[in-house]
Parts: sequence; structure tokens; C-alpha cells
Amino acid sequence: MNWSKRAVIELAAIVGMVLVVCTLAVLQYRWTAEIGRSEQERLKGTLTTSVRGFDQEFSYDFERLCEAFEIDPEVPMTAVENRIARQQSDWERVASRPALLARVDIWKLENAHTSFESFEPTAKRFVESAWPERLGNLRPYFEAQARQLNAGDTGDREALYYPWTFQGSAPAIVRPIFHVENRADATVQVQGFLILEFNEEFLEQQYVPELAIRHFGEIGLTTFGVAVRTAKAPYRTIYTTNANFPSSNFAPDATVNLFDSVAEEARRRGHAPLQPASEGEQWQLVVQHSAGSVDFGVAQWRRRNLAISFGLLAILAGTVVLLFSVARRAERLARLQMEFVAGVSHELCTPLAVINSAAENIVDGVVEGPRQVREYGSMIREQGRRLERLVDEVLLFAAGRFGRSGYDLRPTEVVPVLEQSLTVAETMMRDAGFTLQKEISPDLPFVIADPEAMGKCVDNLISNAMKYSAENRWVSIRAACGTDSAYPEVRISVEDQGIGISPADLPHVFEPFYRAQGVRDGQIRGVGLGLYLVKRMMEAMGGSVSVSSKLSKGSVFTLHFPVFDSAEPRQGETAKPEVAKA
Repeated sequence: MNWSKRAVIELAAIVGMVLVVCTLAVLQYRWTAEIGRSEQERLKGTLTTSVRGFDQEFSYDFERLCEAFEIDPEVPMTAVENRIARQQSDWERVASRPALLARVDIWKLENAHTSFESFEPTAKRFVESAWPERLGNLRPYFEAQARQLNAGDTGDREALYYPWTFQGSAPAIVRPIFHVENRADATVQVQGFLILEFNEEFLEQQYVPELAIRHFGEIGLTTFGVAVRTAKAPYRTIYTTNANFPSSNFAPDATVNLFDSVAEEARRRGHAPLQPASEGEQWQLVVQHSAGSVDFGVAQWRRRNLAISFGLLAILAGTVVLLFSVARRAERLARLQMEFVAGVSHELCTPLAVINSAAENIVDGVVEGPRQVREYGSMIREQGRRLERLVDEVLLFAAGRFGRSGYDLRPTEVVPVLEQSLTVAETMMRDAGFTLQKEISPDLPFVIADPEAMGKCVDNLISNAMKYSAENRWVSIRAACGTDSAYPEVRISVEDQGIGISPADLPHVFEPFYRAQGVRDGQIRGVGLGLYLVKRMMEAMGGSVSVSSKLSKGSVFTLHFPVFDSAEPRQGETAKPEVAKA
């Protein structure tokens, strides 16, 4: 195989571009994987920092609350109320979030007598009242707890560090009020319970949301969904950043038992810890990536970036292929245009040479007698018509390219247009020794067309048939209604028995400037515009043109005109149908 220099350069460029695109794809895949790992580590680091900050601040606030209301077992019961009152006053004065605490209550045990007292801030003392409904079933819990502790052997050290208990139903934290009955053996008795009631509205609607925003970011801007819920089913959500957050999800990115953290902080500071009343009362911080998990979110991000990157690379590769294709088409178009210019020049020169020669003979007196004058006149007329057709084709092509072509579409009778075209064609065909066969149905319906354009299409097909008939000087013209199509149409077919068209050339015969290699080798005159103009005119009139051909057997070109869909007057009728403008 002989490779041209241009073909080798193009092949090398294509191979080079393929290598570049493949290299970029591999590098992009690796870079995306590395960036994905870095992003995953960054997100997990951010998550760890945010969870730790939320947990530490929550632990600090609750541990300080527990620490602020601790009571020494050695303080007598008569002095307990005054001490708690001072603690309440100190809390309101120095606490960073005093609104966290709604009420301070005491449930007293005095021998067999019990009483409930609630601290009144305005009076700055405890006032006895009935057991409130808001504390629900805490009283049975206190009674059982008191019996259990008094029946046991509780030491003073154990009483000092006895844990606070979180009661989620209230919500409140409670702790027994111990008193040392006998200093000698340090016997401790339970004399009541201290109840610190939380401001539930402040806790759930302000305190926890502020913590979440401070450590995880504004709602809608954060990558993570945050919720505070109970740790055991059935789950109760205290706070969530998203109403669709899966609070029952057992596989979040991070979970922290908040009261366990409070207990650890209290032990670290040497104070009584805080514990939930039951596992179901434990509050749990739950954090989950918006995509479902950090790993899945990063994988999803990576897949999306890879898709975008590979899409851009595919566009780049497609652009290169398109550039090569456009370059090839431009080269082919330039070659066809050069052949068109050469063909037009040849087509112009031949008739002009004949006309000039005939004119010189007439001027020089070579032509004598009426017979020779008629012979030279016919020659000049024929060559003039040839020039006229060539110039007309070029002008039609130029008008179509610059958007200046226009057609007067109206209901048109087919037979008169065919008769007018055949009147001129029959003379030329008879002089050239052609046999013309006509099969024209006399009752053809009106069609939507421009009569002048229809005539030019027929003329071009007849001229084309004569040009490529070779030695078989026979042309057939048929006009009939089409019955095998979806819509009614009139078909005008022009057939020859000439050189035919090869299957490779058949898809290109309606392209501008196209001339088959066999036609160029046979030096058959033409510029490659006739069939292109026929196709363009038919499409502009709402019709079409088709071709069937066999090499060395001949060709059949068929014009398809849509039938006028109103009443269908026949030949000779005087009624004029309504004109339809395109």
C-alpha cells in the first residue's frame, strides 16, 4: 500500500491524540483517586473535630450544672434549703446558660411524712405544693430508690459521689439528698431528693440547635446531617437538622452517648457523675453525611468528577476527529469547486468557440445561400441555448446559497407543464437521434408546485438522461399517480438505458459539484449542478426526487409531487382552485 505524506501525517496525528487522551484519562483517574482519599480524610477529620467540640461543650454545661448543686452529706436537712437557694442564686448569676434550668424542687422524707417543695425565685425560698403532674412517675421511683438506699450500707464517701440520674420524661436530673446520721460509723440516710427541671423548650429549640450550628455549620450549608436522639428504640428525636434525617439509622458516620461524656468529665474533675435512668433515656449525638456516609459521598463525588472529566476528554477526542473530518470535507469541496470551475470554463469555451467561428464565417463571406445561413443560425441558436442553460444553473445555485431562491407554490396542472417541456425536448432529441417514449396519464390531479420550477426539473432530468445515454439513445417519460405511498402524489419519471450509476456513487449524485470518476474519465461534459438543483427545487416545493440505477443498465429518476388536498379538478375544467401560497 502506497501511503501519501499527508495520510502518514494525519495517521500520526490521530495516534498521537489517542495516546494523549489515554494518558490524560489515566492521570485523571489517579488524580481523582488521590483527591478522593484526601477529601475523605478531610471530611473525617472535620467530622471528628465537630463531634468532639459538640460533645465537650455539652459535657461542660451539664457537668457544671451538676457541680453547682452538689450538697455535702454533712449539711443538716434544716440548712439544705438555704444552701440550695444560694446555689440557685449563684447559678443565675454566673452560669453561661442560666435558662437551661427551669425549676429547682425538693422531695422531702421526714420520718413517715413526705412533702414536695418548689423554689420560688421572687420569694427566694422553697414553697410546699402538691406533687405536680409534669413530673409523672418520678414519685414511685423516689420511694423505691429511698427504700433501697436506706436499707443498704451507704457510706459517706459513696454518698458524696453518688451519681445524678437523668429522667427524660420530665426532663430533669435528680439526686438523693444524703445526711450523715452518726459521725462515729458514718451512717448515711436519704432525707429526700433534689430535682433540677430543665427548660424543655430552651433545651430542644435553642440550646441544642445552637451547639449544632456552632460546631457543624449552618443548616443547608453543612455536609452532614446532625441529630440528637435517644439511644434505644423506640427512638425519640430531640433535635435534627433535617426532617428527613434517618433517626433510626444504625450505621451513621459518628455516634456519641452524651451523658456518658458528662460522667467522664465529672469523674475527671472529681465530682458526682451523671447517668441516664435507663438505656432508653440516654441521649445520643448522631452525625451522618448527606449522601448516606462519608465513604459513599466521596465515592459518589469521585464518580461524578470522573464522568465529567471523561466526558470532556471524549469531547476533545470527538473535536479532533471532527476537525479531521471537516478538513477532509473542505479539501474535497475545494477539489470539487476546482473541477466545477474547470468544467464551467470548458462548458463556456466550447459553445463560445462555435459561435465565434460561425460569426467569423458569416462576416468573412464564407456562408453563401439561404441554406447555409439557416444551418449557421441553427448552430448559433443551439450553442446559445447551451450557454443559457449553463448560466441559468450557476445563477440558481448562487441564489440558493445566498437564500434568494423563492417559489410561487400553487395548485398546478401537470400535463400542460410536461407538454411545454417536451415541445423543446423532442426537437433536440430528434436532431440527436434519440427515441422518446411517453406514458402520461391524461387525468392527473392538481399538485402543489411552481410551474416554472417544475419545468426546469423535468428539463434537467431529460438533459441528464440524454447526456449519459451513451450508445442507447432511448429516453422514457412517465407521469402517473402514486398508489403505494402514505400520501397521494404524482410521480414523473425519466428513464434512460445508458451507463448507469455505481452503488458507491449513487448516494452522492445529488451533492453539488459531484461527478463520478467514470464520468470524469469518459470526459462527459457537465459541471455537477443539475441533479443538485433538481433536489433543492423539489424539496423547496414540498416534494422529493429519487433514483434507482444499475451500472451499464441505465437509470430512473422520479419526481414526487404532493397532490393538492382540496377538490381535484380534471383537465379541461373551468373552475379555478384556491391558490395556496408557500
